[in-house]
Amino acid sequence: MSFKPIKMDNWLSEIIVDPLSKEPLVSNEERTLLISPYGRQYPIVGELFDLRLLNNETTPDQKVWKEGQREYEKWSASLAVNDHAQDYFAEIEGVREVYEDIPIEGRCLDVGGHQGRLRQFLRQGQEYVTCDPFINVFEDLEKQTNLLMAFPSLAEPVNFVCCDAEFLPFKSASFETVHMRSVIDHLLSPELALNEAYRVLQPGSALIVGLFCQGGKEGRIGFSRLTKEFAKEALAAAGIDKFKDHHVWHPTYQELTELISSCGFDVHKVHWQKGCNNSVCYLRAIKRSVLRRRETASR
Repeated sequence: MSFKPIKMDNWLSEIIVDPLSKEPLVSNEERTLLISPYGRQYPIVGELFDLRLLNNETTPDQKVWKEGQREYEKWSASLAVNDHAQDYFAEIEGVREVYEDIPIEGRCLDVGGHQGRLRQFLRQGQEYVTCDPFINVFEDLEKQTNLLMAFPSLAEPVNFVCCDAEFLPFKSASFETVHMRSVIDHLLSPELALNEAYRVLQPGSALIVGLFCQGGKEGRIGFSRLTKEFAKEALAAAGIDKFKDHHVWHPTYQELTELISSCGFDVHKVHWQKGCNNSVCYLRAIKRSVLRRRETASR
């Protein structure tokens, strides 16, 4: 039996646009390229659209992001090799109560959604697409028998687009939910990604963000945490990269909610995940109908 991990439903192909200009794309005769009106070309491999824009590591922030992305992909590949069933079932049980309290509604875009494990918590037939810059995320998926046992939906093809959260290749107002779990702290520009989420959501629709918050629910960073972070930095400075932190941002709960609000959303529900010492929260925020630039104080 041939294993086909991805697909492209008609509704999805109808909303694909150039990630930069947001203009329609056309394919060449061989259907190996998507071509923008201004000359940029993107590869098509089978059903896979590679619409990534971020490919540089010249500036310091680009270097940090690229290194973090490479480390994440290495870490993900190592988990796939181990394929421990108990890890997968723990993952499912850890968030089950989250999605009972904050259900995924309507057509959903899962930003940084990896292989689409969120499907475990969706209704049958619900329109869904996962997008991620990790182009080889489905490599050897059919060999991970324990993963497929825990997440049977992964045996079915999923709508997948390879792209960056900061440059989403979808028409405006195309989704009813944008889901971002454990991803904002890995992005090159969290603000730009949230601006894109605002753009692709329909009026009054929901942004769902799940994230570890520095200082937890109370916003206080304890001495043990500070000591641990200092030790990591010291080891990294000494050339020991095993414990190096590859996140680009560690927001407090207040910083996270302020960013979400400034990007045009009103937080309607907050759920602190059980078993995480009040440090991992899920927010459901609703898109405001009007978004204006926030005024900054003059100097």
